[in-house]
Amino acid sequence: MRMHEMRVWQKRDYRLFNGMMAIAVICFLTHYYVGMFLLCLAATLYVGAVVLVFFGVAKRQAIKKKYYREAKQMGLERTFVIPYNESDDEIWFEIHLIEPGVKRRSTPVRVLRQYIRDLQRLYSFAKTYPKKRVVFVGTTHQTLTIAAMKEAKRLGLAYEVAPIIHDQSAPMTKREWRGVLRKMYGDEQNIRAPAKGEWRTLIVRVENP
Repeated sequence: MRMHEMRVWQKRDYRLFNGMMAIAVICFLTHYYVGMFLLCLAATLYVGAVVLVFFGVAKRQAIKKKYYREAKQMGLERTFVIPYNESDDEIWFEIHLIEPGVKRRSTPVRVLRQYIRDLQRLYSFAKTYPKKRVVFVGTTHQTLTIAAMKEAKRLGLAYEVAPIIHDQSAPMTKREWRGVLRKMYGDEQNIRAPAKGEWRTLIVRVENP
C-alpha cells in the first residue's frame, strides 16, 4: 500500500469518526424526547467510531513497521521504499522519510546526511536488483529534492523533475509541518513550512546491463 493511499485512508477514518460522533451526540441529546432506542444507537455509534479509529491507526502502523523492517534490512537509516508498478524489465519504488521516535530526535544536518547516505545505498541496491531498470520516485520539498538531484548527477544517473507531483497528499499544511518538526527535532527548530508549489516529484532511473 502506497503512502498516498494510507493518508487518504486516515483522513477518511477521521471524517467518519467526526460524523459518527456528531450523530451520537444528537441521538443522546434527543433520546429524552424520542425514545430509549436513540440512546442505544448513540452508544453503538460512539463505540463504533472509537473502534474504527483505533483499528485504522493500528493497521497503518503495522504496515509502516513492515516497511521500516525492510528498510533496516537494506541498511537504510532515514528512508524506506515502497515497490509498485512492476513489470518484467522494470520496477518503481517510492522513497519516503522515516520519522524518528520521540526519544530519538535529530537535527536537520544529520537528517540530510543520513538521507544522502541512503541514496547511495539505494543506488547499490538498484545495481544488484534483478531488473533492467529500477526507478526511484520521491515527492518532497525543495531542500531534499536538490540534494537528491546533486547525488543523482554525481552518480551519473538519469533524472527528471515531474511536471506535476505524483503524490498529491505529500504537501503538508503549516500545522502538519510544525507537528513533524516537533517530532523530529523537538521545539528547537523553527523551519519555514514549504509552500505547496515548492514540493516536487523527482524521478531517478538506474539502468542495469
